[in-house]
Amino acid sequence: MSSTAGVGDSATTSHFVRNATGLVRELSPFDAFNLVFSAVLIPVGITQALSFAPFFWPGANVLVAFLLSIPLVFCFGLVYLYFTVAMPRSGGDYVWVSRILGPGVGFVANLALTFVFTTWISFNFTSMLTLLMPSLGYIAGFTWAPDQLTQFLIASALTIVFSGLMMLGARRVARFMAVAFGIVWLGMAIWLVGLIFTSHSAFAANFQTQTGMSLAQVSAAAAKAGYAPGSSIDWRGTLFAMIFAFQVFTGFQWTGYFAGEIKNVRRTATMSILGALAVSAVLYVGGTALVYNTYGFSDFGSMVYLGFNSGSSTLPFAPYLASLVKFLSLPGFLQIFVALCFVLSVLWWTPTGFLIATRNLFAWSFDRLAPAGVAEVSERLHTPVIATVVIAVWVEVLNYLNIYQGLSALLVNVIAVMAVAFIAVALSAILFPFVRPTIYQSAPSLVRTKIVGIPVIVIAGVVMLISWGFVLYVAFTTTAFGQISAKSMIEAFAVPIIGLLYYLIVRVVRANQGIKLQAAFQEIPPE
Repeated sequence: MSSTAGVGDSATTSHFVRNATGLVRELSPFDAFNLVFSAVLIPVGITQALSFAPFFWPGANVLVAFLLSIPLVFCFGLVYLYFTVAMPRSGGDYVWVSRILGPGVGFVANLALTFVFTTWISFNFTSMLTLLMPSLGYIAGFTWAPDQLTQFLIASALTIVFSGLMMLGARRVARFMAVAFGIVWLGMAIWLVGLIFTSHSAFAANFQTQTGMSLAQVSAAAAKAGYAPGSSIDWRGTLFAMIFAFQVFTGFQWTGYFAGEIKNVRRTATMSILGALAVSAVLYVGGTALVYNTYGFSDFGSMVYLGFNSGSSTLPFAPYLASLVKFLSLPGFLQIFVALCFVLSVLWWTPTGFLIATRNLFAWSFDRLAPAGVAEVSERLHTPVIATVVIAVWVEVLNYLNIYQGLSALLVNVIAVMAVAFIAVALSAILFPFVRPTIYQSAPSLVRTKIVGIPVIVIAGVVMLISWGFVLYVAFTTTAFGQISAKSMIEAFAVPIIGLLYYLIVRVVRANQGIKLQAAFQEIPPE
């Protein structure tokens, strides 16, 4: 552990819980890459994009949507890369935004994102149990339809197991992630090969043999249900489908959240953030192109529209990508293995969700926005144990709300919350060189790169702001994430609203204790 000049003196560190975090920089470039690459969660992300976009916008071309989104997402990544290198502390955008726009804005924005990320842990448990496992069952020949109690018990067991793993420390988490990476991507590689070597005619023949239906019958049934993709690309639908691209790409930039534990910050952050984006972009674009080539754009759209049109489906399976593996020209045991890897991908990414949440909670505590005990770090394991327990309890609450109270239905507009939070990060990037010139000028040269005299971080921030502004616009003007209403917006924005009230209360409490909370946010936290 090292210290930062200007931060380690007593006048500054007295504003923090202590003068050193207790975290250790022990994650390698591959560890960091694997963590954020898992967060992109391509097996689930590509399933989501290709399942929902054709349903809401039948003529939308998801391949084109991915291609259009890549340069915009690249700027999103640059903002997080530059900030990670400039302020390499655990907590990521919480640290950056709180130092530029103010502690209240930084805390509320980061709290909102942490809430979104932790709900994804619970939602992915449910997706694994109710979406991916039935697909595995369809291919393997068994029926899987767990009731709510079974779902809750399994989700609770997984929450306990992964909380225990997190308490063992970042290095052990990284080892688990490396093994999971190898298994999942062996399965995904076989899936891609299966798509490459299965022609559309072979797929059609396999489909008719396995289901007793022809693709022509599926297309006719989908058309009767209202599927009308048109004869050419639907540009409006394709542009709107970019919101799915933004959502499924999100995660590749998360290195900043655990930046206090990575070795060689500049090299590791660059490799993990931009490397994860590059690999993800190739796989999303290549995978989507292969899906369209093998299954056919119109035939695939017909299956998706028919399969998810309530009351109209005549398909014997839910047309998720994992289910469609059954019609690839692969041996049966490989089909089962591929479908199993779709399931296991959720377990591969879960530690990353826990890591992000615990490090954000740790950062709040370190700045005295949460009880000091939450920032305690085990000297032996180098991990914040209490923060891990708090997040585990919170995820368990989300499991209950998700399974028994329909949390996912209440959060139909949660992407709007995420977009607003990312807009705050973009504004911070735009203002960074001007509002905090001392930190900006002392940052590594990479952060101070300019184009025609304008800092690149400012340019990237402008593109990021416009991009997430567009996502916010689509979230409010389409039904892709549910109907907009006062009730749904209150539900979706409840956490940021409560977070703001909490911050104001803490600020008053700290002032009464003689602690000038604002003073801690004038400097980067110590390491």
